[in-house]
Amino acid sequence: MILNSRRRVLALLLAAGASTRLSGLPRAFAQETPDAAAESDTQPEKPDCFASQDFGSWRAQATNKQTGARLKELSFSTGSTCSLSGDLEVNGRYDARLNLYGDPEKQALPKEELVKPENRIVVKGEDGKVAVDEPLCGNCTDIYEGNVSIVLPLATAPLLRDGASVEIAIKLGDKEECTSKFETKELHDALAWAADKRDELAKDRDNDKCAAPDECFITSACCDVLGLADDCFELRSLRAYRDNVLAKERDGADAIALYYNLAPVILRALPEAQRNRILSLIYLRYVLPAALLARIGLSGLARRLYTAMMHRLVRDFAPLNASALGENR
Repeated sequence: MILNSRRRVLALLLAAGASTRLSGLPRAFAQETPDAAAESDTQPEKPDCFASQDFGSWRAQATNKQTGARLKELSFSTGSTCSLSGDLEVNGRYDARLNLYGDPEKQALPKEELVKPENRIVVKGEDGKVAVDEPLCGNCTDIYEGNVSIVLPLATAPLLRDGASVEIAIKLGDKEECTSKFETKELHDALAWAADKRDELAKDRDNDKCAAPDECFITSACCDVLGLADDCFELRSLRAYRDNVLAKERDGADAIALYYNLAPVILRALPEAQRNRILSLIYLRYVLPAALLARIGLSGLARRLYTAMMHRLVRDFAPLNASALGENR
């Protein structure tokens, strides 16, 4: 049944690609059919290099082009009504992005609530002076399934770069203010390491010493259960998305590294008696749709779907690792 559904879906994709010659649909549909993909995948771009290292609560991430660090868990406190958790990403220029996660059971962060002007984000330096006091979603870049990404104002950069500590407070309507305070020394150490590592990785790439990871782990396991080949449409599509799209995004290297850390843990935790059934359901709900979205150029939607899959699987099978994804249990 699953394979028949797959054939119908891929046939529809091929038909959509063919119809572009008649209907004038966007070129992405015409260029990203499975047959065209097979041809374009024969000459892949030279892969980027990736490296990461933990510095206490921060994870440094470097590629041959970019540097950054991620505070793996930003814990908010103050009162019983504070149901937020999150993480913080900072690049080599100390530009930062805050990712907030609501409780998936309570749906703490619906979009219609987040965008209300009375919701505020306040950032203070080590001296307690307010550097930022703005509407929470003045710079929201993504709101999806209770998660929101916020580009922090430029006034935050000097605090992260020069201060010893930073405090971030979130005010949602009439609820108690949620606050989180963290030291910056580990961040400075992480970014210094990443800057040195970037130069080393650039040399490795020039000398063809970088190799993109071959395994897609969860995707591979799902396809294997269905008897699909290692060069099937789904694996080709998601590998191409990983190497040619996600890897080039600002936080892409960190997202890839996080996936490669968590995926084996999830697979080991699947109950053996239900393993094939679970993987088949994952394939239908997440893998095939994500591959199709990636193939037709809807990369943002593909990433959202795959991220939703990881949150669900971590919650159900690896809850001790939930903080890595910022989930609030």
